Amino acid sequence: MFVRLPSGFPSLHAAIEALGQFSLPPPPPLDSIGMRMRRAYAAARGDGYRYLSRGALRRLPYALWIPDEPPLSSTDPQLLQAYWDHHLPAAVRDPRAAKRWLLPLFYVYCHTFNKHNADFQDFARRIRQSLAEAKGPAAEKFLALHSAQRWFSPHEVGAALGKTIAEGNGHVRDTFASMELWSGFMEEPICSEAFAGALKAPSDVLSQEHVVTRIKSWAQVDRVGPRNAPFLRYNEHRIALADGLVRPWLKQKPPDRVRQVLASFLIKHYGDPRMLTEVHGGHRWQDVSPSTIDTVRRWLVGDTLRGFMRILQLTADHIWRHRERFWMAYYDHGDIEEAWLVLGSQAAAHAQREFSKADWAQYGVLVSGATSDQSVLFLRIGHMVFMEWSHNGSLRACTYANTHVPAMYLPEYRGEELRDVVSYDFHNGQNQRPELRHMNSEGGTWQRKARDFIALHTGVKLSDQAIIG
Repeated sequence: MFVRLPSGFPSLHAAIEALGQFSLPPPPPLDSIGMRMRRAYAAARGDGYRYLSRGALRRLPYALWIPDEPPLSSTDPQLLQAYWDHHLPAAVRDPRAAKRWLLPLFYVYCHTFNKHNADFQDFARRIRQSLAEAKGPAAEKFLALHSAQRWFSPHEVGAALGKTIAEGNGHVRDTFASMELWSGFMEEPICSEAFAGALKAPSDVLSQEHVVTRIKSWAQVDRVGPRNAPFLRYNEHRIALADGLVRPWLKQKPPDRVRQVLASFLIKHYGDPRMLTEVHGGHRWQDVSPSTIDTVRRWLVGDTLRGFMRILQLTADHIWRHRERFWMAYYDHGDIEEAWLVLGSQAAAHAQREFSKADWAQYGVLVSGATSDQSVLFLRIGHMVFMEWSHNGSLRACTYANTHVPAMYLPEYRGEELRDVVSYDFHNGQNQRPELRHMNSEGGTWQRKARDFIALHTGVKLSDQAIIG
């Protein structure tokens, strides 16, 4: 469906350059004109529309579909038939009159676009027929748009126009300006169809950083809603937007810059996907593909791990580099599926200073049972959950299904409850306490014990070189 267009779209640009004397002004108030025409047609029915002015006939497209009114085809079928069969064909053959007759058709087509509606499909077909006979710059301009973008083919224009806009240069509005479309064109229903078409582009297109940037700018509006929540321009494509942006990365890692840009955008507009639990609800991820949500969650694991290591560094955990080497090895190997950070008051203050502008930086707070500089990192590898305490704390492991383990993504935790969790045994019964103390980091003692435990319970195996160096 997405046949690659020639670089720079020369046929489109050549046509536009040749038609520099013709540009599209913003559309008039379509509905109010349409209602005025409806009143004129109702008054003219009694004498068979004999005395309708040429201007009233020319503006007929504005009256085709009026919100909360029956279609013109049911109120004035004879007038509509005469328009298509006689008035319009005669007018568009005259180059001087064609522009004034074609503009209403173009505006109504863009403003009422609905590819699933049979009447609209017939409307598009009649426009194509009229353009085949039309003369003058306006007709040539519209034919050029149709040739380059399949403009008047409702089931094709979304893919063609969407690809053109997504792969253009500069701001999205620059593409519309180069096509001599009005500044508000981005809000028209046909542009929403093009946006949906762009999101169906092949993964090798949607993976390009400049395409991601274009899609983002296209999707966002310059205003916010309740509680300063940002708006998406085409909310009807909310699901397709998230799935489309993430689709290229379901089976491969994005470059760090692309990952950060995408994660920030999605958290800003959809909320933090880690919060989609029975405890936290109400996010805009509803009905987005589970594979998309899981992928974004995995992206946030790396940020959470790096954030934890930075907090350890700032709170003088003397073995933070050893922890970093160990857990980042599992992250780089693709094994850590979830991560959540819980901070004491001093550690939280450091986080606020360091990560206040980072979209990923959500964390829980230790409200009791821990020193102010302590922190806890929750990690999930397969069916196992690990609780990694900072400073002199121990590493604990439990199954994900263990109901005694506090859930991830809670806003508050009590250190005594976390320590009361009975850990799996890291020592094969050779120690009184089953949890793992971080002994002899330089020699790799705790790292090897933790590595062997993870291999035994999850099947994930890493070498000494990976976890110790």
